[in-house]
Amino acid sequence: MIITPYEKKILNIIKENPSVIDSPSSRAKIAKKHGLTEKTLRNRIAELRKRGLIDKRSKNANLSKKNESLINANDEINLNILWKILSQKKKTLIKSSIFGAVIGLTYALIATVYFASKISLYPAGELGQSGGMLGDFQGLAKSFGLGGFGSAPTYNIPDIINSRKLKKDIVLKEWKNIKYPEGSNLIKFWDIDKPAFFSPLALIKKLLPTGEITANKFDKDLDVAIQQLDDLIAIKEENSGLIFVTVLMEDPQLASEIANYIAEYVKSFISIEQKREATRNRAFIERQMEDAKLQNEKSEDFLTEFRKKNPLRLDTPSIEMTRERLESAVEENRAVYITLRQQFEIAKIDEAKERLLINILDTAEPAVRKTKPKRKIILLLSLILGLMAGASYVMMNYSISNQKRLNQ
Repeated sequence: MIITPYEKKILNIIKENPSVIDSPSSRAKIAKKHGLTEKTLRNRIAELRKRGLIDKRSKNANLSKKNESLINANDEINLNILWKILSQKKKTLIKSSIFGAVIGLTYALIATVYFASKISLYPAGELGQSGGMLGDFQGLAKSFGLGGFGSAPTYNIPDIINSRKLKKDIVLKEWKNIKYPEGSNLIKFWDIDKPAFFSPLALIKKLLPTGEITANKFDKDLDVAIQQLDDLIAIKEENSGLIFVTVLMEDPQLASEIANYIAEYVKSFISIEQKREATRNRAFIERQMEDAKLQNEKSEDFLTEFRKKNPLRLDTPSIEMTRERLESAVEENRAVYITLRQQFEIAKIDEAKERLLINILDTAEPAVRKTKPKRKIILLLSLILGLMAGASYVMMNYSISNQKRLNQ
C-alpha cells in the first residue's frame, strides 16, 4: 500500500500522540502544534481508518496496536505492559497518593494523643514454687490419711491485671489530671457521663427494639469506661517470667500513676491471698492437732485401764496380744500428735512471716513524648495505600477496556 509523505506525517503524529484519535481537545492542541486545524486532522484520521492504517479497536495506539494483554499466556503479569500502563497514568497515581495522604494526615491530626507509661514485674522465688509449706502439709496428710488440703494456689499476674475488679477500682478511683486538677474518676475524665452532641449509633439503638435487660446510667457508663480502659492496658510476658505492663492515657502523669497503681495492687493482692492461705492452713493443722491429741489421750486411757485390770504377771497369750495392740495404738497416736504439733509451729511461723512475692523492677514515670498517633508512619502508609489503590484502579480499568476491544 502506497503511503504519501503527508499521510506518513499524520501517522507519526498519531503514533506520538495516540489521544488525538478520540480526544477533540488533544487533537486541537496537537494540530495547532503541527500547523493544522482540528478539522483537517480529524478528517485525515478518518480517511486513514477507512484504509485500515489505524486500528479501529484501539483507543491507545501504543498499547493496543498488538492487542497486548496485562496477563500473558503463562498467567504471569507482563511487567512491560504494566509499566507502560502506570507510566501513562502518572497523574491518576499522583492524585490517588495525595488523596490517601490527605486522609491519613487528617486522621493523624484529629486522633487522640496518648502517652505511654510502663512497669516491669518479676515473680519472686516463693511465688513460683508449688505450694511452699502447703506441699509438706499435703504429704503429711497423705501419710496419715488426713483430708482437707486442696491444690496449691497459683497466681497468674496477667490474669490479675486483666480482672474486672482491678479495672473497676481504677475507673472509680479519684485521679488528679490535667482536666480536673482536684481529681475525678475516669468516667468523668473521658466525658462518658455526658451525652454526645450527635451519636448515630445511639439514634439507631433507639429505633431498634431493645431486650428486657435494663440498667441504670451509672452502670452503663462504668461498663463503657472499663471496656475503654481494657483497650489502653497492654501486657507482655517474656519467657524468663518478666512481665511488662504498658498503660496509655491522654495525660502522661495519669498514665504513670495508673501503671504504678497496678503494680501495687498486684503485689498487695498476692500478699493478702498468700496470708489468707497461710492462716487457713494453720487453722486446719490446729484442728487436726486437737483431734490427734484427743485420740492420743483416749488410747492412753484405754491402755491404763487395761493395765490396771490385767497385771503383767497374769498375762496370757491373748491378753499379751491385746496389750501390744493398745501400746501400738498409743505410739501411733503419739507420733501423729507430735508431727502435727511440729507442723503447727511451722505453720504459725509461715503465717507470721513477710514474703517477697513480686519484684517491681521498674516503676512508671511520666512520658516525655507522645506514643500515639505516629503521624509520620500514618502519613507514609496512607501515601502507599493511596498509590496502591490508584494502581489497582488503573490496571482494572485497562483490563476492562482491553476486554471490550477484544469483544468488538
